[in-house]
Amino acid sequence: MLATNRTMPPSARQNDPVPKIAAPTVAENRELRRDALLAAAATLIQRGSGTFTVAEVAHEVGLSRSAVYEYYSSAAELIADVLVDELSAWSASLEVSTNEASDAGQRVHAWIHGILAYVADGRHALLRSAAAIELPPTRRAEVHELHQALIAPLVDALIATGSTDPVRQARYVWGVVEVAIARIEGGEASAADESIPLIAFVDAALRGTTAR
Repeated sequence: MLATNRTMPPSARQNDPVPKIAAPTVAENRELRRDALLAAAATLIQRGSGTFTVAEVAHEVGLSRSAVYEYYSSAAELIADVLVDELSAWSASLEVSTNEASDAGQRVHAWIHGILAYVADGRHALLRSAAAIELPPTRRAEVHELHQALIAPLVDALIATGSTDPVRQARYVWGVVEVAIARIEGGEASAADESIPLIAFVDAALRGTTAR
């Protein structure tokens, strides 16, 4: 997904060095550059310096500022795409892992394992840092919607268990999982160690709810 481009003055475009095309076609080259810009933005975010400028991204990739503006109108738009790509990939992986599980209960477990694996990989820290940066309202809404979509595979799994209120239960589970995420990122436990009591707790809670 490409953000809105900003038109630069002709003089600025003429004075900028023209990066070499690294792919067989213009379309492939644009995609390669976009990927490089997203990777550079992610690197800058993970360095913990907060927000960054287009000039910093350009320096990281080895492009001119005007070349970056051909893809993104601002650093905030670039950060928004980092979040959108990360959340979309995370959501897709959760969908795959839950669908591969053998039964409804295992689907719930697969969702929990998928969340914790993502956190253990360090990618959740990137999302947390990027989410603290101010985004344009429309992009903020887009990111919020994708974040909410993370629980969709869990909701589907809970429906399969016979839950009569799967959305509420999914939110309860997410609240407990967030505690586990904080413990993992705080160095109090590994994802593997945290998953055992977490799944036991969720299973007991869901059994108690079903029994009613």
